[in-house]
Parts: sequence; structure tokens; C-alpha cells
Amino acid sequence: MIRVPSAAPCQRRNLAVVLLSLTALPGMAFAQAERTQAVLNQGDAQKTLSLSQPAGSLEEVLTGLARQSGRDILFSSDQVRGRKAPAVKGRLTLDKALERALGGSGLSAHVQADGVVVIASAARGSNFRHDARDDRTGQEHITVIGRAERLAPSTVPLTITEPTSVIQKRFITNNIVPLASVDDIIKFQPSIWTQNPNGPGMGKAETMSLRGFQDGQYNMLFDGIPFGNASDLHHTTSSLFISHFLGEVQVNRGPGTASTIGNATFGGTIGFQSRTPAQHFGVTPYGTYGSFNTRAGGVEVDSGKTRFGSMVLDLQHEETDGYLTGSGERRNNLLFKDVAKLGEDTTLTLLTTYNWENQNTTQGATLQQYKKYGKNYGLCDNPTLQCYSGYQPSTYTADFDYIDIKSRVLSWLTIENRLYTNGFEHDYTESTDASSDDPGANGVTLYSASGKKLATYKNDVPGKYADAKFRDYGDTLTFKAHTSQGDVLLGAWADLQDDRRYTYAVDLSKNSMIVPGKNGSAYSYDISDFNTTVQPYLEFDWKPFKNTVIKPGIKYSYFRRDYDAAINKSTKVPLNATQKFSSWQPSISANQIILPGWSAYGQIARGFLAPPMSVFQTQNVGNVSPETTLNYQIGTVVQQKRWTLSFDAYYINFSNFIASAQIKVPGFGTQSTSVNSGGAIYKGLEVEGQYALGHGVSLYGNYSVNDAQYKHSSVRVAATPNVLASFGILYDDNKGPYASLIGKFVGNHYGLDSTTDSAGNTVFANQYRIGSTTTADLALGWHFKKLGGFMRDVTPSLKIANLFNNRAISDFAGNQSAASAGYPDGAPLYWRLAGRSVFFNLTVTLP
Repeated sequence: MIRVPSAAPCQRRNLAVVLLSLTALPGMAFAQAERTQAVLNQGDAQKTLSLSQPAGSLEEVLTGLARQSGRDILFSSDQVRGRKAPAVKGRLTLDKALERALGGSGLSAHVQADGVVVIASAARGSNFRHDARDDRTGQEHITVIGRAERLAPSTVPLTITEPTSVIQKRFITNNIVPLASVDDIIKFQPSIWTQNPNGPGMGKAETMSLRGFQDGQYNMLFDGIPFGNASDLHHTTSSLFISHFLGEVQVNRGPGTASTIGNATFGGTIGFQSRTPAQHFGVTPYGTYGSFNTRAGGVEVDSGKTRFGSMVLDLQHEETDGYLTGSGERRNNLLFKDVAKLGEDTTLTLLTTYNWENQNTTQGATLQQYKKYGKNYGLCDNPTLQCYSGYQPSTYTADFDYIDIKSRVLSWLTIENRLYTNGFEHDYTESTDASSDDPGANGVTLYSASGKKLATYKNDVPGKYADAKFRDYGDTLTFKAHTSQGDVLLGAWADLQDDRRYTYAVDLSKNSMIVPGKNGSAYSYDISDFNTTVQPYLEFDWKPFKNTVIKPGIKYSYFRRDYDAAINKSTKVPLNATQKFSSWQPSISANQIILPGWSAYGQIARGFLAPPMSVFQTQNVGNVSPETTLNYQIGTVVQQKRWTLSFDAYYINFSNFIASAQIKVPGFGTQSTSVNSGGAIYKGLEVEGQYALGHGVSLYGNYSVNDAQYKHSSVRVAATPNVLASFGILYDDNKGPYASLIGKFVGNHYGLDSTTDSAGNTVFANQYRIGSTTTADLALGWHFKKLGGFMRDVTPSLKIANLFNNRAISDFAGNQSAASAGYPDGAPLYWRLAGRSVFFNLTVTLP
């Protein structure tokens, strides 16, 4: 995260300046210096100033010098963490004052073309300049600067080429519970809609939507590596990274440039960056206690600089009953990261994460059940019914591991290679319909191997055992060549994904006894799946004029699915099939700095997404084609001393849009399948802004109008709220109290947009309208820099989610499997907002 003390006297919280995130500095350091050298020898840097800054941490000294000199000074919090600086007093020029403050730190000061002072590694010399590229991820990795903006839910960079919001570490620390999952971190962003009916950070999110694109239709990265479930690229949020493991999150609402890797980039990219190890040794215990009998504790250990690099080990354990009845959860999380310098120009990074979670899985509830059992109904406590919580245990296990080496091999060439593996397993038992509280829906029938009926137990609870697991092996390779006209990026991503999943019927009333069906087998499906992805790309970051960047590029996407089912889902017959999908994806984007603090950008890009696994499971896969899109976006960003404002408009033309439809499968009830729905148009407007009132107080807001309709109709794409908005007030004085009150508005939407009639034909029509909802979250806390002589960075805080306890219906959850009175396709199920929750958190760093 970049930090900048406000330079103007009496306005140190009001500055909003744009600069690259200094996590991109390794790539910037080797750029050719086609611009004027930016060392401190310009303008008022040579004016003599009367300074009186006492000794302290380097961050405090730089903050003081910025305030006293009236200059903007930018630096990375990771760079200065744990460093000390001497007193700077007397009549000195700013360059001399900074030279004294930075003495022995290995850092130096540089002035950019816009007059902003940047603190960077002294080894970078005069070749340091602005660069909009994070070499590791291929994303725009730029962070808006300014204390007020660091506190906001997101900040908007000035040099972007697509709509981008950055969630910085300061906001995550101040406003998000340490145990929270990724859905809770991103929920305030423009055009983002997430919901977790079991409470913030508890269980998995049932909805994660970006501009109406559902999970699996947009890209997710962890430290620049794409990841997603083998079946349809979705993500089980509770098995991912907790907020305490993250340093920054970046939401790109667009397809990115050619170097943006991933299988579903056209819907946007959400990139998570792991935390950076501290520069000095420290042990940081942290804990949470609060609503729903939630208890969580963890410890972070930072090694500081050692001969083996800078390392961080972070461990957490959490237990909760959850908001929904019967939906308890236990979770363990681990992160280890080591960053080692192998030479002046070479860095080696090792990272591993491990996540284990056990929970009772809910499927939603009918309106009648909410009325009968209460608004927090999830599962029941009656073992004679299918809704019994003891019949729904799920265990999720996930890991993510990589080795990254990055080196400047020549003065003009940087190479980075990352070898990785990640795995996921979902091991679970569940009743045939966990939402059913009707004893008439029970009944288990056993058959012999020849299909002869052996016995029927009318009161027994039917269910299944299932196991789904996959492992990815992959590599990303990037070459970045610096030229006088711009940077050339050449690279490739390759990924192999081995997937295995099966399920068989059991009698839950008889200790999960295996139950053979009419075909003599207990298996509902038994599938092996192997996926191959290759994406080479070429991109040129061309700078033809001052303050102008044009990024033409081309990417080739190849995806192959080798599908081998001994028993295929739904059809119940063997299937061995291979499908290959490929596409050229050209793109061009540009950014122009019109005036200082004002930029405009535009983008045109083609998108591609191979069909999900489900198309193999109900019909001939050849009947479903890949999705393709053509994305158009324009936008502008304004950054002033006291306010920031961004605005963008987008238009996305879909072809072969793959939609979800409900079908009846004899003996298995209503199930979802995938169909091509012809085409759809996504379009919308997004605005985001912040105003710094002063004295540590700022206002923040964003507003998004998102429209998605099928072509030649008025049918809206399901789960696409027509309006999304966030609004709030935030306060922080940096060394003491902080507070925020942030609201989220979600407009109306529909649960379904298509179904299948009795003849098997797809019929498009909106069903199950969900009304708008508004919630608000409150955070209060206090930063104590030192306490008791042996503790530092002590932070007690209180986080209240859904402050006004709104428990309205928030989303459609599907249909019950069995038909019921008035519902031949099964009664509709819904999710509600989780009720108010209060969590007390405490973080302490020793020594």
C-alpha cells in the first residue's frame, strides 16, 4: 500500500494524489529514462526551510517533513515499516532534509514530473519513473494516494485504462473483521453485490456478482495467478483467504489488456495480493469475539530481515454457530511467505496457504418456513426430517502454493517466472433436499444389482455422500523489455487441472448405509475431468506523447476439456468426450492525462469463455457454444486536493450467452443445466467519489446503474440488480481513534430468467422478483502506537454489521426438489440478509 502524508499545512488529511503502487517498483526500476531526471533539484526543493522534526519512525519523520515543507511525499508502508530516522532540525533545503532522514536506509528521494516526491530504493537511481504495470500480475496496479482515500472502501487510480477500484490495507484493517472471507472485503465496491446469509465471513457467500456477471463469469487472481473450480470456475469463498492474510485487493471492472491472464477475464478481474512480511521481528496475536457465539484467534510472526529472507507466518482458528439455525462452522487458516534477495537484481518469493473448514450447509428456505420458524431459519434439529442439521456436514480443504523468481537479466530486460499448484476438495454428506421439513418427502428404496426391488423404508431419510476435488499445476512466464517508445510484454500462462468427483445414495437414518438404485448402482455420477489451458500474449505499452499511454495487444486462448464419466450426471449413462475451444482476443486501450489531476481512458477488447462442465451432463456438448463478447468502455478520473471523482460507461455485446435453466430429471427432481440463450447486452454507468472535509473526516460514495437484457426482448438477465450504491462517512487521525459508517443499497432483480417447458424447450421469462435492500456497517476503533513499554500497534475495535438489523429477502436460492401443493416444479427457496452482528477485535504487536 502506498502512503502519502498530506503536504499542505493544516490539510494533511485532504490530499488525493495518484501514483503507482510501489509493489510495481521492481518493474519500474529498469525503465529507460526518456523523461527528465527526477532527482531533488527542482523548484522549491532548493528553497531553504525552517524545519523542526524530532526523531522517530521513518514514517513519522517523512509525514512531518511533508507537512512542514508543503510538498507531497509518497512512499510504501512496507518500505518504511520498522525503520527509524534521526531528528531533522534547522534551516535546510528539502533535498538535504530528506537526505538526512533517509541516511543509511537504502532509500532515496525523487521528484516526478507532477512535482510529487517519491521515496524509492536508492539502487534505482535516476532511472526511476512512473509505470502503470505490475509485472507480476499483468494488471494495472496503481493506487490512489491520500490519507482520506486510504480509509475509503476503494480508491481510483488516475492512469487506469479500464474502471478500477483499489481496496487498500488500511481500509481492510479498520473496517473488516480479521476472520472475514473475501466476499466481505469487496462488498462496498462499485457494481459489486455479495451476500452471506450466515453472517459476515461465516460460511460461503451465496452470491458474488460483478456488473451482474456471476461467480465463474469473471476472473480471480491470487498474487497474479488465476484460480477457480474445475466445474465452472466458481469460488467457495469460505475456503479462500481471510482478510488478515491480504495486503490489498484490486477490482478491475473490465477485460483487462492482452497480458491479463485468466479463463473469464471479460467479466472483470478481482485480484488479491498477499501481505508483505515486515522488515523487523514481531509477534502479533489477534482475536475476535462476538455474535452467534463467534470465537476466533490467530497469531502473525514476522522474522524481519534474515539471511534467509523476510518471512511471515500467520495462523488462525475460528468457531461460530452462525446466524442461520444449525449452520455452525469451524475453520483453520495458515499463510507462510518468504521474500529473499538472491542478488541486487533478483528476488525469490515462496508462498503457501492452507485452509480447512467444516460447516453444515443450508440450501435456503421457503417463505412458509421463514414464517413458521423465524427469519434466521437454516436447518432444523429433528433427525426424522431431511432438514436435520446433522445430515448436512461439509468439509472444505484448500491450499495455494507458488515459487516466484524475478530478475533483471539485462539493463532493458526483466524476466519473471512463477511455478504454482493449488488444490481444493469438498467432502460432504447431505439429504436429498436439505430445505424439506415434510416427512412425506422421506422414503428410501433398496434395489439389487439386477434392479430388483428389495425393500422400502417409508420413514427413512434419503441422502447422498459426495466428494469433489481438483488440483492445478501451472506456470506463468513474463518477459518485459524496456524501449525508448514504451514497454514490450511477451508472456504465457499454462495450467493443467485434474478433477475427480463422484456421489452415491445413502440412507441417512441407517448411518449412511449405501443404497443401490434401479440400475443396480448407488452412484448418481462418477466423473473424471482433465482441463488444459494455454494463453500466450503479446502487448506493447506505447508512449507516443507525453502523458499518453496506448496499449495494443493480442492474446490467444486455448481450452481443452477431457471428460470421462463412468456414470454421467443426470443422464446416468457413460460418456467419454473431448472438446477444444480456442479464440484470438485482441484488445486496445489508452489513457490520456488531459490536465494535472484529470485523465480520460478508453478500451475495446474481445472476450471468450469456454462452456462449464454442466453442458456435458444433460445433453450433447456440441449444442452449447463458448461465450464470446465485445467490450467497450470509456471513463474519466479527476483528483483534486479535497475531492476525487471517477465516471465510466460500458457496453458489452454477448454472443452465445450461457444461462441457467431448470429441468426435471426423473427420480432426481428439478435440477439446473446450461443453455445457450442467443445473446445479451450488458451496459451501465458507474460513478465513484470522495470528499475530504478535513480534520480526518471524509465522505465516500459510489453509484452504479447496471442493465443486462437478452437481445430482442425485455427479459433481464437473472441476479442483476438494476442499481447498486455505497455511501458513508469515515474518520481516522492515524494515531488514535477511527470510525466509519458505510451503507450498501442493492436494487431489485430477478431470481430466474429461463426455464424448460414440458417439451424440453427453453422459455425465457423473468421469475421470482427480489426487491431492493439497504444495509449499513459501523466500525469503531483506536490505534495505540505504544502501550505498557513492551506492546506496540495495539488496536481494539468494534465492528457492527447490518447495524439496523434489516432481514429482508435478498435473493432466490432455487427450488425444492419435490413438487408440492401449488408448486409442480418445487416451492421456491430464498435467502435473507443476516441479522445484526457485533464483533469485538483486538490486535497487539510484541515487542
